[in-house]
Amino acid sequence: MAVTDPKNVVTFKQKPVLIIRDQETLDLFKDENLGYVLKFLRKGPMTIGDLEESFRKIGIEKSDKSIYRYLHKLLQVKLVAKAGKRITSKTSDDLTSETIYTRSAIAFITVALVADPGTEKNEHNSVWEATRLLLSEHFGKNAAAKEFVRFANKLDKERDQLVVNLFENATEETLEKVAQLDFQGINFLLQYISWLAILPEQDIAKDLERIFVK
Repeated sequence: MAVTDPKNVVTFKQKPVLIIRDQETLDLFKDENLGYVLKFLRKGPMTIGDLEESFRKIGIEKSDKSIYRYLHKLLQVKLVAKAGKRITSKTSDDLTSETIYTRSAIAFITVALVADPGTEKNEHNSVWEATRLLLSEHFGKNAAAKEFVRFANKLDKERDQLVVNLFENATEETLEKVAQLDFQGINFLLQYISWLAILPEQDIAKDLERIFVK
């Protein structure tokens, strides 16, 4: 009897969140090709052929050797894992299998151990600038760009650390619930819970009042 639909046999269980601290792994996120692989794998387990096709859909041709090289790097630092096998058959006696790969976690939390020298002083990225301008219009008051960037960077780091603490101290039962969410759900959770966790610890209204002046 012919079997036409390939079947993924998944033997690896993803973590809901992986906290990344070591600089070697953090540096890999700067590699565009590795970033694409991690992005594609958000959709679920994939073969090397699936990843080739995903690159092709965005107008980039990659050989299977290149894909394997990217996966090897990600496997070494445990950002990606071998998820299992994809079983394909032309007949019940003619079975073939391919390795499928997956992200080791649905979401990654990156924690830089040491900030780059002068980051808070010099960073003036477009996100913080847009935030400053919108809040200036909302409050009807202005804030100095450099002072706002310092405030925003500090708040952002404190929120990240709170999220790390929450997950490191979470029970297995709680993590199982989190693992039921998809990528978008966990990403929303990380953003939302970081604000709820920091509000009792920071007098943000007072800080904003100090920064935004007439």
